[in-house]
Formats: sequence, structure tokens, C-alpha cells
Amino acid sequence: MIAAAEQLRAAGRRVVVIANDQGLNLVDTAMAGRNISGAGEVTTGCFCCRFDDLVSVARRLVDQEGADTVIAESVGSCTDLTATVVRPLRQFYGDEFQLAPLTTLVDPVRYARFEAGWVRGEPDTDLAYLYRKQLQDGDIIAVNKLDLLDPSARNRVVEDIQRRFPHVRVVTCAAARGELQELRRAWDSDYTEHGRDLDIDYIRYGVAEARLAWLNRTYDLAGRDRGFTAARWVDALLGHIAATCQRNGYVIGHVKVMVTNPAGAVVKASVVDEAEKVTFDERADVGVDGLRATLNARVLCEPPDLDLAVDGAVVAADAESGSRTVAEDTLSFKPGQPKPTHRLRSPEPIH
Repeated sequence: MIAAAEQLRAAGRRVVVIANDQGLNLVDTAMAGRNISGAGEVTTGCFCCRFDDLVSVARRLVDQEGADTVIAESVGSCTDLTATVVRPLRQFYGDEFQLAPLTTLVDPVRYARFEAGWVRGEPDTDLAYLYRKQLQDGDIIAVNKLDLLDPSARNRVVEDIQRRFPHVRVVTCAAARGELQELRRAWDSDYTEHGRDLDIDYIRYGVAEARLAWLNRTYDLAGRDRGFTAARWVDALLGHIAATCQRNGYVIGHVKVMVTNPAGAVVKASVVDEAEKVTFDERADVGVDGLRATLNARVLCEPPDLDLAVDGAVVAADAESGSRTVAEDTLSFKPGQPKPTHRLRSPEPIH
């Protein structure tokens, strides 16, 4: 989202971005705000359930920034956006907003895991069911992280997605390297919404979302030993969380950590798979005092188990990096049953 906004701005567009989450204290919003003048958020619910908030935030940012483009990223566990966000925006606010194609972003490594179950003919787990519906709902499926794939693997993923979801336009990108040209061309193309409803069981959809525990927490962080660096603390923290998840069979949706100092310097890293390495997006020297850390975690486990995993990782990271960390009293939770503000239907379901 940030990379696309920066490129569109360089091309002369006036762009604002909107992040979305079930909780508060979002790493994504903070990162977007550092890079883009005009970053907002919709919290405590997804766009479909906070539709009026989405409209209000979009209007405010457009007015404040004189924007001609809004990029909005929904909660990662949300689906049925065509019926609950795209169509209501077009019907009720079509004189204000022209809609671009709804885009589903795909991590090819994660896709391969779900695909393996489909190939074996296994019945969908609740999470696989939700994932399939997210792919069915998109007008564009953008396969990201091309830098992780060789050409043959990339072609195989694209061909498989196109075969399984023939109504979508499949494009590829590598956002970390700024390779977004194909996606941007797709956004600018003539767009007609696929015009079909998502055939979705909302009870199962809610159950799938509730499989994930969510944790947004902030910390006061200070170095005690000469060898302390915030990057070392972040690396240790995320490494211990991933190891605990792998040991206990918890699936990581994502865990993101950002550390800032009073001058605004940032260390930011994430882990999106319990078996993968920690990835740093920014690694500035933030010093040792007055540091503020924000952690966002989405993990397939029970909320008390996520609390224990994160608390244990903080203790271990402090011991390894020579730091002292004090947390705000924030517990993890599971989102409630989705209840969209609007759901506008079309006669032909998507199967």
C-alpha cells in the first residue's frame, strides 16, 4: 500500500491511505503516516462493519489533502467486500467515489500451503474456507513477493490461481522492490465489477475469523547494557514468538513490531510464517532511551496462549539484548461475528 501510494504520488496523483484493524495501535497506520501525508485508519472492526467510519475517514482525508486517490486496505481476515463495501460505495456514494477493481493480495508461500490441501482433496478447514472466499471475492488477484520465486514457480502459481478462479485478473508484483507496474495498470484499466454474489456462510466466516487471536500492544523500551540495540531486541522478540508458535503448532498470520524514538527514527520488522526468518523493513539507529515499541500479532491459537507466547518472548528478548521493557495492560482477543452495515446482492452467485 505504501509503495503503491509513493509511486502514484511520483506520477502526479494526490494519494491518501486508510488502514483497517479489529483493534487499536496499528503498526501499518504508523508506518504509512511516516511515509505519506494523509494516512488514516478504521479500527475496532472491518470496513464492512464500520462502513460509515470508512466513508467518514475517506471524506476527511480527501478534504484535508485535496486527494484524488484513496488506497484502503481491509482487515486481513475480511471477505465479501464486493457486497458489503464496493457496491454500497457505488450505490450510495457513486457521485463522490469512482471504484477501482477490488484487489486480493496473495503471498505465494501461504497460497501453496492451502493449495496442497485442495490438490489432496481435503475438506476445507475454517481458515481455508475463508481464504478461498477471499480469492473468489476479488476482481484482481495480485501475487506478491516475486523475489521469493524462480520463474517456473511463479508461472505455476499464476496458472493455478487463474485456473481455480477464472473470473479474476491475475497479476504479479514485488512490493518490497517497488515492482508494481502490472498491478497499477490493472487498477487503471476499464473496470466492470464481476456482478455476482459470493456464496458464503456467514456463521462459518465468523468462526474462521475467531480462529485467530489478535493482540495489539505497546511497550516502553530502554537499553540497559552497552550492547543493546533496538534491532537486536526486535529480532530476538520475533524469533522467540515464531519458535513458540512452531513448537506449539500455532499458525502465524503476521506479527509486526515497530520501535520509535522521540526523533521519529524507526526499527520495523515482521514475521509472517512460524518457519520463516524475521524480515526488517527499516533498521535505523534509535538509541537506547525513550523508546516506544508497538506489536501487532495475529496467530491461530487461543488468546491466553498468545499472551503467554508474547510475554515469554519479551522476557527472553530483554535477557538477550540487555533491555528493560514495560508493557501496557492489553490482552489479546478474538473478533466477534461480522455484521455488515450493508450487504447488496446480485442474482448470480460465485461458486
